[in-house]
Amino acid sequence: MLSKLKNYLYNKVYINIVQSSKDTQIYVEEIHHNGSSDNYEEVFNSSDKSDIYDYIKTFMNRSPINYISLLDPSLSQGAAPTCSSSEMKKYCDIGGLEHVCVDETWVYYTSKLDLLQIQGRYKKTGIDFIFSPFYMLHKFFADKIKEEIALFILVHEDYIALSVFENSKLLFASLLDMQKDDESNDELLMDVDDDEELILDEIENNSVDLEDIDVDDDLEGLDELDDLDDLDTFDDMDDFEADEDDEEQLSFSNKQIDDSVEQNSFGEDYHRFSLIQSAVNTFYKDSKFDSEFIQDIYVADGIGLSTEFKKFLEEEIFLSVFIRKIDIPQELCELAKVEQK
Repeated sequence: MLSKLKNYLYNKVYINIVQSSKDTQIYVEEIHHNGSSDNYEEVFNSSDKSDIYDYIKTFMNRSPINYISLLDPSLSQGAAPTCSSSEMKKYCDIGGLEHVCVDETWVYYTSKLDLLQIQGRYKKTGIDFIFSPFYMLHKFFADKIKEEIALFILVHEDYIALSVFENSKLLFASLLDMQKDDESNDELLMDVDDDEELILDEIENNSVDLEDIDVDDDLEGLDELDDLDDLDTFDDMDDFEADEDDEEQLSFSNKQIDDSVEQNSFGEDYHRFSLIQSAVNTFYKDSKFDSEFIQDIYVADGIGLSTEFKKFLEEEIFLSVFIRKIDIPQELCELAKVEQK
């Protein structure tokens, strides 16, 4: 009775946090007792702890019924195809890990040390739920995991959560760190930087030095007063041509910036593909995994992948690739709603 009265008097506030090495996204959903809701979203620099705390506290103060959820940012987390502690030793060092069994068939785990660090970071607000990206991936593709063997991928800014399921049974899982061992990505981008320097040199060499122009030579023979209008027209033409040159140079420069951004995206997507390809090879070759030939790849795109990423997978691994957009903070909120019931 008291619980129902409390739910009638106060709104439910779900505060959802998704961290990366650079940014922290906070998505808030406030649900009124009549079923309507208001949504708020903000992105902070991950180092701005006080701003993050103040923003969270603002919504905590709106209602005593609030739930704070975090997507586990630990790079020491993972999943294993068993719920047995003794069997888990085949897949990971269980010392220093916390784990949760799912459907009595597989577990996701994370580092106790990382959990302590999370508690310290959010000690002023507390954390109600910490969700694994592997669990999110499992729920997001619930309709596909029940089917034939397939590879499932959640793309986060800092990592890739990868798992292989067959008829709801987990066969393989791996967390791929995008921040680690990406020297090859840097090398791929070095060519772009060199090209940009050449282009800038070319622009500088082709620029016009106004001091080199001898105006007096060009004005010989213009002695008559009646010709002054023509002189003004001549100057206007010079200004017009100079403006055109500036616009062309600016347009050319902007194009180079766009090309650089596109090339950087290409490099990052190729790096993601390389990590996935390596993980798939591990699944096939490592005898501890019950490996079978993967049929399809399902990707939950949380960052906005380029079309090249899909081409890499289709043309190099020769599999059918299906990509679904995922709003990770909103999906985290949906998990919290289910969990608190």
